[in-house]
Amino acid sequence: MPLNHVAITVADREQSAAFYGRHFGLTRRVHDDEHFLLLGSEDGSLLALLPGNPSPDGSGRNHFGFQVDSADEVREARERLRAVGVTETEWQDDGVFVRVQVADPDGYRVELYAY
Repeated sequence: MPLNHVAITVADREQSAAFYGRHFGLTRRVHDDEHFLLLGSEDGSLLALLPGNPSPDGSGRNHFGFQVDSADEVREARERLRAVGVTETEWQDDGVFVRVQVADPDGYRVELYAY
């Protein structure tokens, strides 16, 4: 059963939409009303942004991830994210698995990875 979407509560829908569009390719507005903004990407991924007061505490391992084709894509994305001041929360590059986790504008941890 494929995952259809992830929904998160965000303080500023437009700020979050810009973050996920710029850094993760979620640029298509699939649905937009007072209840939620649903962003989509070319590969069919969906992310729902719900208005409210987010409460991620950042202390756990909770996150969601985007898989890319190569370790070099992860490394390049890491440098792009660092260059614009996105907060990095974790980094792993052991020659087999490469991943970077960053915090979105509300503190949610987002992972970009490749095997």
